[in-house]
Amino acid sequence: MINTKKILFTLLFSCLALFCLPISVNADTNNNLVIKFNELTFTVEDYNIPNPEVIYSKSGVTEVATVIDRDTGKVVETIELIPNLSRSTITSHTLIRSATFARTTVQLSVNIELYNNGSFRQINSVQGYYLGITNFIVNTFIEGKNVNVWSPKGYPTTSIKYAYNGTLTAVIDSNASGQIKAELLGAGFNFGGSIGGKTYYRVPFNQNGTISLY
Repeated sequence: MINTKKILFTLLFSCLALFCLPISVNADTNNNLVIKFNELTFTVEDYNIPNPEVIYSKSGVTEVATVIDRDTGKVVETIELIPNLSRSTITSHTLIRSATFARTTVQLSVNIELYNNGSFRQINSVQGYYLGITNFIVNTFIEGKNVNVWSPKGYPTTSIKYAYNGTLTAVIDSNASGQIKAELLGAGFNFGGSIGGKTYYRVPFNQNGTISLY
């Protein structure tokens, strides 16, 4: 009888331990993806991947969050924080969000000035931001590019908003290999017609969210 009780207790403890294991999925009830770095939190609103997994790592001093589609195993995007590790009261930090479409990467970069004094922290300002393409499979550019980073309540603040959108347009020779065309279509690009021996493929993107201290 004593052995039976021990076995039942062991099984119960094991079940409870399973429920307490940490998981790397950071999606809240509003379908937002929340990335938590040491200094800043990066939120992607209305995330379009139903089952994301976030894997944290480091590259030197840079903190890296790799977002993977758990259903397919593919890397959806990476979000990086390049921190200022000095002990100055005022420091500058860079957040980078990179999403890839058929080996073409659209990257948002935001530079933020932080004020630190003991346990008190605030965002002093946004020093600059940029949206561009960092690498590409074929000649690619952004049509109708819009990007903005702002504080709804002014500065200083504890959180800021970001939003960017546009259409990623790839241009290839009309006689290009079918493999490139298939890769573009497989990444969500749509055929946009042919003009003067050039064929156009387009995919729209529209992202927004929050960068905050907590």
